[in-house]
Amino acid sequence: MHLSEIAKIINGELVGEDVYIEKISEWDNAGDKDLIFVFDLDDIEVAEKTGAKAMVIPYGGSSSKPHIRVENPKLAMAKLLKYFDWRVYPKDIHPTVIMGKGTQLGEDVGIAPYTVIGDNVKIGKGSKIFSGVVIGNNVEIGENCIIYPRVTIYDHCYIGDRVIIHAGCSIGIDGFGYIWNGEEHYKIPHIGKVVIEDGVEIGGNTVIERATLGETRICKGTKIGSLIIIGHNVRIGENCIIVSQSGIAGSSKLGNNVIMAGQSGVSDHVKVGNNVTILAKSGVIKDIPDNMIVSGFPARPHKEEIRVQAIMRRLPEIWEEIKKLRDKLG
Repeated sequence: MHLSEIAKIINGELVGEDVYIEKISEWDNAGDKDLIFVFDLDDIEVAEKTGAKAMVIPYGGSSSKPHIRVENPKLAMAKLLKYFDWRVYPKDIHPTVIMGKGTQLGEDVGIAPYTVIGDNVKIGKGSKIFSGVVIGNNVEIGENCIIYPRVTIYDHCYIGDRVIIHAGCSIGIDGFGYIWNGEEHYKIPHIGKVVIEDGVEIGGNTVIERATLGETRICKGTKIGSLIIIGHNVRIGENCIIVSQSGIAGSSKLGNNVIMAGQSGVSDHVKVGNNVTILAKSGVIKDIPDNMIVSGFPARPHKEEIRVQAIMRRLPEIWEEIKKLRDKLG
């Protein structure tokens, strides 16, 4: 498309020639029909030396190349990328799809080959389901969802609108619950469900356990990375970010706008408040109030953890000083 068309899409100001753009490119590989994005004013001078035909830059900057000025170049790139998306989504129902009794499909639903759908399933209009997906009985999937290959959704799960579930996810498996009866670990049946609200995205090979009773709930707008385990009866609030390789144990509750960085964990029956950030590799084992940044194991306020780590690094030196004082004191 022409640069003027791009400017309309990203709500920017076109400066210079209205050139034709074929693709969005990284800086190192940019060619004479490519557009690049510059996120920082200080990088414009370097970006001008690339082979790109045009640039998107922040307001306040200028360039000798044709360019578009925007308030937020990262957001502008996110809006534009979908117009250059090469992915092909299922458009109809493939003849190899197996559907149970009472299935209801909305308009423009696409289901790819070798998908299995149980009884009394509802799939909303515009949703796209890729190959090898297994959907259990009495599942409801909302509108404009994307479910990638080899996802398994167990019985009695609810998926809202505009939910994206990436390959290999398991939604609604039994929670990890057993009780010792004197002879063996007796399995606790999990007869609850999983509820995933609107606008949630779930990364590849993530597992969400169904509730023992009641529900495991992921609230609207939350984004979950890959290789994450969410235990039974967990509730994750709105607009949370859960980064890859993290875990949340059973019956814990996260508030709204919580960020869990990579490889962090929350113990069972813990409450994490609103607007809390849990830094990478931290372990939360007790309740965290609102508006905190925590780190370490056990997780504590980040500033306190920094002081502790500073002291830990000096332990050999401190120990030598203690030995000298002991010698002086006899």
